[in-house]
Amino acid sequence: MNLLDWLGRALRPAVAPDAIRSEIFFLGNRHHGEALAGAIEELKAPGLAAGRQRLLRAVVARLKPASAT
Repeated sequence: MNLLDWLGRALRPAVAPDAIRSEIFFLGNRHHGEALAGAIEELKAPGLAAGRQRLLRAVVARLKPASAT
């Protein structure tokens, strides 16, 4: 990780765990129980707001299987 990546992560506000859990619930409803696939699909949408991207990336990080790292 270079200095710019580190600064970007350090200055970016964290996503609250409650917001992640809520988004997982809503993604599961919208995508027929497939919250991870739904988050990945929604991340591909053009013009996605930075806050929404951050939340969806946090959902993917939470749901991604440990073996996929």
